Amino acid sequence: MMVSIVLLTWNRCRFLERCLSSLFTSLSGKFDYEFLVLDNGSADSTAGVLDSFKRRYPGLVVFNKSKNQGLNAYKLLFKRAKGDVIIEVDDDILNFPKSFDETIVDYLSAYGDYGFLALNVIQNEHTNGAKPAASQYVEDRRNGKVVERGPTGGWCTGVRRGDYWEVHFLFKFIPLNMKRCEDGMLTTLFRVLLHLKAGIIQKAVCLHACGPYFADVYGQLDREIEKYRASGLLDIARSYVELKKMKVL
Repeated sequence: MMVSIVLLTWNRCRFLERCLSSLFTSLSGKFDYEFLVLDNGSADSTAGVLDSFKRRYPGLVVFNKSKNQGLNAYKLLFKRAKGDVIIEVDDDILNFPKSFDETIVDYLSAYGDYGFLALNVIQNEHTNGAKPAASQYVEDRRNGKVVERGPTGGWCTGVRRGDYWEVHFLFKFIPLNMKRCEDGMLTTLFRVLLHLKAGIIQKAVCLHACGPYFADVYGQLDREIEKYRASGLLDIARSYVELKKMKVL
């Protein structure tokens, strides 16, 4: 079996370095792999980080955009992926559970009526991992495995390539943005066209470092403020601005 790991990045070189370090050391090594990264017009040290990893991992393929294409750039990554399973990874995943790739492949096999399965996330005083409230989930237990059926995100998510190609004829024409993200659009298309559910793998937990705390620790506050303001998500941008003001004071 081949597994494609795809990652989109933009001006998050410090997150990216930590993300890739954890990713490569957490793989099971049980599959053939391809690693596809798209640098979405970064102006920081992202290129240097990727060059360093390309020297250590020759299978890493990097695509470069001179201008930020937003979330629409995911369409190129999914189109280029050749694996039986495609694992989408956010560049702010700072810690992966051991053999996360094997876990995702295993759960996609065991839960054939699901098309979109994400890792669970750490939730503490520093981040909610972008996961909604527990009340939005229903446990689906099968032979010792547990999926929380409900809303998911694209932080570290597996899909079958065959399922993706069943819906790509629509996906490729739908404009994506922060209010209409690739993960939400794919889960909708899977549900409506293929009658496939979405959920979270309860026992496989990653650190999805979203939120102002980690943006501050990794020197990304300005970048996050720019992203959310440009996307019209002003309430989210405000939380980052408030932390920046507190640091100045």
